[in-house]
Amino acid sequence: MKEDSRNLNKKLDTMLAKAERMLQAADASLKDGFVESAASRSYYAAFHAIQALLKSIDLTYSKHAGVIAAFHREFIKTGIFPPDFGRALTRLAKHRDIGDYSYLWELEPDHVKEDIYKAEQILVSIRNYLRARKKIECHCES
Repeated sequence: MKEDSRNLNKKLDTMLAKAERMLQAADASLKDGFVESAASRSYYAAFHAIQALLKSIDLTYSKHAGVIAAFHREFIKTGIFPPDFGRALTRLAKHRDIGDYSYLWELEPDHVKEDIYKAEQILVSIRNYLRARKKIECHCES
């Protein structure tokens, strides 16, 4: 059952606001020297933005793999977003796994800085895409 557009717009705004907070947390964590946390937060910034994007077309998934696969299928393979976003998301997920679970691998601050930049590109592009389609209001940052 599809939601009414006002309700959907509010949910999408809320989801994108969470993505923005994750991006801010990634940046703050990196500045404070918490590289692993920054990697994790940058992944979640992109992940929450992608969840909003999928929600805008009435798709929801309970697992990360489902979200990532649907993003590739619906938005990368169709040419709506560049293949670079798919590669960036794969890298973000890998770095998140290292940051959250690995005792053997270390993340380089410069690599995580690039991750934050890519997550920001994904978030901004998704926000602009949704704005252009009147799925969200224009009062968001960026």
